[in-house]
Parts: sequence; C-alpha cells; structure tokens
Amino acid sequence: MILFRFSKILTVLFWVFTIVLWGQKTTLSFGSCHKMDKSSSDVILNTIAVEKPDGFIWLGDIVYGEDGNSKDLKTKFDRLSNKAAYQNLKQSTKVYGIWDDHDYGINDGGADYVNKSESRRDLFSFLGLPKDHRAFQREGAYQAYTIQANKHHVRLILLDNRYFKTRYVKSKNNRQQYRKDRKGTLLGKAQWAWIEKQLKNSNATVHVFGCGIQLLSNKHRFEKWSNYPKERKKMLRLLQKYKVKNPIFLTGDRHMSELSIANIGYTSLIDATSSGMTEALTYNLTEENPYRVGPTIGEDSYGQLIVDWDERLISIIFKNSKGVPLYAYQQDLMKIN
Repeated sequence: MILFRFSKILTVLFWVFTIVLWGQKTTLSFGSCHKMDKSSSDVILNTIAVEKPDGFIWLGDIVYGEDGNSKDLKTKFDRLSNKAAYQNLKQSTKVYGIWDDHDYGINDGGADYVNKSESRRDLFSFLGLPKDHRAFQREGAYQAYTIQANKHHVRLILLDNRYFKTRYVKSKNNRQQYRKDRKGTLLGKAQWAWIEKQLKNSNATVHVFGCGIQLLSNKHRFEKWSNYPKERKKMLRLLQKYKVKNPIFLTGDRHMSELSIANIGYTSLIDATSSGMTEALTYNLTEENPYRVGPTIGEDSYGQLIVDWDERLISIIFKNSKGVPLYAYQQDLMKIN
C-alpha cells in the first residue's frame, strides 16, 4: 500500500513537472545602439533584467569606441562590464552578442580595419566566452548556440558583418551613401560555409539570426545587406534550400526600430530591427521600406522575441526603456513535420 501511494505521488509529480515545462515560453530580448554613460542606459538594462528573459542578445554598437582607437574601445567594454546595471542584467539572464561598426572599432568598417584582431579579443572578453569556445578557433566573431525549450529548441546564429566585409564603394548618387557592390562580400567565404553547415544539419524549431545591419529593408541610403545584393540573395536562397524552420533576423544599426516581413516562398521571413537602446532618432522614421509591418519607433527601446510553445505562436514586441509595449506582432509557428 505504501509503495502504491509513493508510486502515485511520483506519477502526479511527474505530470505536474511536465505541465509546468510544457507551459513555458521562450523569451529572448534584444537591442543595439547603446551608450553606457547615459542615465537611460541604467533604466533600460535594469528593466530587461527585471523581466528575466531566457537570453539577451546584443546586436552591435554595444559601446561606441573612438574610431581606430583600440585602447578606448577596450576601456569602454571594461567599464560597461563593471557597471552595476549591466552586472544586474548578467545575473538575471544569459547574454549573447555580436558587434557592428562602433564596437568593431571604426565607422562602417570592414576587413581592412587594422585593429580588428584586438577588437575581436576585447569583444570575446566582454561576452565572457571561455577559451575553448569554438569561435576562438576561427577568424571573425560569428557564433552559434542552442537554446533548449521543452522538446524543441531554438538555434541562435550570430553573424559577423564586419571582419570579412569588402570596403564600401561610395555612390555618386546623393540619394545613396554607397553603391551596390555585386562582386564584394559581406560575410566572407569561410563564414558562408559555416552558415550552410549550420542550416543543413539543424533540426531546430526556430532559427534566430543576429546581425548588425538590416537584411530586408532595401530603400534607405545607409548600411544594409542590399549594398551586397549577391550576399542578400545567397542568404535567402540558403533559407529556401534547406526550408529553414521559422527564420527570424534580429538586426540593429538604424537608431530606430521597425518590423519587416517578406514572403520567401515556403514561409515568412521576419526581420526585427531594434535600435537604439539609448540612441533612438526620429529623422529617418518616414523612410521607405516595402517590407515594413506596423510603425517606425523613434524612442529608446528594446525588442522581445517570444515563442509560445503551447499556443504555437511567435511574438515580436518592441518596448520602451521602462518596459511599456510600443508595438506587438504575432504569427503562427511554421508547421513542424
């Protein structure tokens, strides 16, 4: 009788535990364009920390180093690491990150930046990557992680759009800062081979790509994947080739936030731009973006990606520095075979 009751208790505990797990949502917060010396930095970092997401993703311009000054960049990374609000964030969640130009070391910089090895060292130190991390075994800063979620998992792929990038070619057209480079590269040969391997072998339910610059928006005059149309097309073709499940790009750089969505044949591709955490501007809110869904946001903010495994929903939410939602979007999870 005692054994029977004990077995029954274990069965109940098993199902309670299973229901609790199954009811979980996976929440990833993300943002970019952040200056730590502003009071708004403390506010937004503490707000995210209180929410305790499953992860926080830096999408570049984590700090703003003086152009070409590797010592200044390291000093700023160290200062942010030691800042109380950032320590609070690191204690509340796992922090991931990739750089853009100002935490790479030079505005709009690329492969020819002379201090890029030092920048890579300092970024990895700031992120706390262990010395045996695979990212140390290759050039560049690209990384990949698995975030477990019940019987499913999220694959986080952080793309390096700086270390291998061909130098931009200035445009003579005043409406464009740079002309389209149909021969140059954004990611480089080795990183492309690595990406294809990631996608070919993945059985993840959701694929999240973190990158400094926008993939979909193609009309503004600043940095974007469309400056390298061959590279942009290659990324879309890889997604289509492997029918990558629930592809979501998280991007920064623009000092404003917006959501872009494109139909890529077998599914919808999301590009959620969250920028900036402390450096939001308003001059570019009316620029053309044929893929935009919802408003442009010109106030300090961060983004959240929420996967509800029970309801089979993906949500993208932009929130102000105090956590008040500014815009929310939902779509169904792609059907999993």
